Amino acid sequence: MTTESRDPTGLSPQATQEMEGLMIVKVEEEEDDEEDHFQRKGSNPELIPQCFGRSTTMNERALLSSYLVAYRVAKEKMAHTAAEKVILPACMDMVRTIFDDKSADKLRTIPLSDNTISRRICTIAKHLESMLITRLQSGLDFAIQLDENTDIASYPVLLVYVRYVWQDDFIEDLLCCLNLNSHRSGLDLFAELEKCIVGQYKLNWKNCKGITSDGAANMTGKHSRVIEKLLEATRNCALWNHCFIHREALVSKEIPPSLMEVLRNAVKIVNFIKGSPLNSRLLEIFCSEIGVNHTHLLFHTEVRWLSQGKILSRVYELRNEIYIFLMEKQSHLATVFEDDIWITKLAYLCDVFGILEELSLKLQGRNSNIFQYLEHILGFQKTLLLWQARLQGPHPSYYMFPTLLQHVEENVIHEACLQEIKSEVLRHLASLSQTFGHYFPEEKFAPLKENIWMKDPFAFQAPESIIELNLVPGEENELLQLSSSFTLKNYYKTLSLSAFWIKIQDDYPLLSRKSVLLLLPFTTTSLCELGFSILTRLKTKKRNRLNSAPDMRVALSSCVPDWNELMNKQAHPSH
Repeated sequence: MTTESRDPTGLSPQATQEMEGLMIVKVEEEEDDEEDHFQRKGSNPELIPQCFGRSTTMNERALLSSYLVAYRVAKEKMAHTAAEKVILPACMDMVRTIFDDKSADKLRTIPLSDNTISRRICTIAKHLESMLITRLQSGLDFAIQLDENTDIASYPVLLVYVRYVWQDDFIEDLLCCLNLNSHRSGLDLFAELEKCIVGQYKLNWKNCKGITSDGAANMTGKHSRVIEKLLEATRNCALWNHCFIHREALVSKEIPPSLMEVLRNAVKIVNFIKGSPLNSRLLEIFCSEIGVNHTHLLFHTEVRWLSQGKILSRVYELRNEIYIFLMEKQSHLATVFEDDIWITKLAYLCDVFGILEELSLKLQGRNSNIFQYLEHILGFQKTLLLWQARLQGPHPSYYMFPTLLQHVEENVIHEACLQEIKSEVLRHLASLSQTFGHYFPEEKFAPLKENIWMKDPFAFQAPESIIELNLVPGEENELLQLSSSFTLKNYYKTLSLSAFWIKIQDDYPLLSRKSVLLLLPFTTTSLCELGFSILTRLKTKKRNRLNSAPDMRVALSSCVPDWNELMNKQAHPSH
């Protein structure tokens, strides 16, 4: 059963009925000794009253409801006070409206205070962490991705995600969220990782088969040595991957000087308008009166992968309105809109950055395998060569750049200007091709091309084609038998690539093991970027002292809590 199909409470209908029939138990309220409550094991509800002298009344269903509300609060990244100030009053209003006041008053027995919700989230986080570590401690191979960033209080935060085989497919989960006290050196960062993963979690680095990070100096620099130390800890059994998305973002920064000047001027225009609330409102009013589709410009930021194309497209779309506005403001930036070559280059940049953003989107997502990324990258590299050939032909075509093509068709542009634009476009495409070759070299993809049979093992049915793959005799025999199975071919069509190789691991152990080890490592750090986005929602200016690790664990965990186990461990906590 997958995690998506499970009941959010984790209880079967029969268990729910049994829970409703549980007796009301009396326990002692101990607000000053929370940690003892978390560690208390009350597996038998009938024996719990014998452990206490004085007692107060708490309903088991109210306790479970408190946990469920805390779980939803963490999943939705809400403030801990929302349960008491928003959720409880809203539920009481609904119950009072649909049923009666007596039923609504019963909801008051559910402990939902700020401190209670915080403790519940910490308890759930420890429970989810224990589930994950128990799985990894069983000797499973795993791969990690890690990245470092700062929170709202400017403290460094290190996120580490893990991918491992569980049941019938890969599972991706948050391994740890380390809140560091201050900016540290790379060796200190590795020491913190070692302390958490080896010291606290008791995991063995030899089971780590892949490490993925970006290429920033804080991870890979000669003075940092974080990745180097991690590879040494794994005895060089792990494979380091430079994030595909980060490499693609570095490629997109390679722009000829003349096009870079167009981009800088566009950013200056956006900053001039968006940087002033008055200018932003005046442009919005002006665009609304004219009746254009969009009335706002968009900000550009370096840390967003999907911003440049949208920024430039909005500037190009509102170019006439922006020109009139800048003229009224007597800004020197208005002169760029009087240059036909500048506007034509802007149209080209809208298209090319939009195309690069589409490629970036294809490189994101969960449970994608490295063969898919390889296909996207190699396909785009070939596309760049095709576009250059089209432009260099006797009849140049701009069909691949729709905004540029429409601009050329709707405006009278001199032949000399078109030649200059063509030269700039060719120079930029050639630069992109060269940079792609640098960040995605052929030798990096050689192991994938040698093991292309993993992508489609049923394409090698002839013994001659299998011999050319240079497999060992045992692997050759397994591949021959596998490619002849019609039953497994149906599985191949319906399952993901990783799930397929995991499913046949008992019958074809050599091929399955080799495939899983190649598919297991992450290829991007997109999960870390997602985690940092969640962190900005959790840790705001008003909550800058929040220990975000428990909330991050519950919000991002792929595991589903076992509510029966939680209720048995802490049947009656303080509230």
